Amino acid sequence: MRDLIKVGLQQFPEFTVTCGEGYAAINEMRQRPYDVVFVGCDNGEGECMLLLQHLRAFDRATEVVVVCGQRTAREMHAEKSRLNVMSFVQTPIVELEFFRLIARLRSRQTAPEPARGGTQARRSAPPARV
Repeated sequence: MRDLIKVGLQQFPEFTVTCGEGYAAINEMRQRPYDVVFVGCDNGEGECMLLLQHLRAFDRATEVVVVCGQRTAREMHAEKSRLNVMSFVQTPIVELEFFRLIARLRSRQTAPEPARGGTQARRSAPPARV
């Protein structure tokens, strides 16, 4: 699953892709900002929820895509807005749906930021965490 996502993202030069696992990957996120993180949840809702809560405790800005089975996606859907999850990708991954998600990510990266008190710029090469 991770290799499929990694290869899919590497088709687009604007994505810089790195891979990590579990809390070690979350700790790496503390050291470097990411625009999007793919979190694989193949072991059920409980551990994935803990991982997402840990991530959101220090980072609310990074886009999160949860990759999981259909049952886990249904169970976690109620927590989508609370944990600020952008999308769920169900396994087995359907290529068309995956590339639609990539198109949404790309459009978010190129969309102008809404006017706020200050200015914010997007990085030209957003890193993605798988």
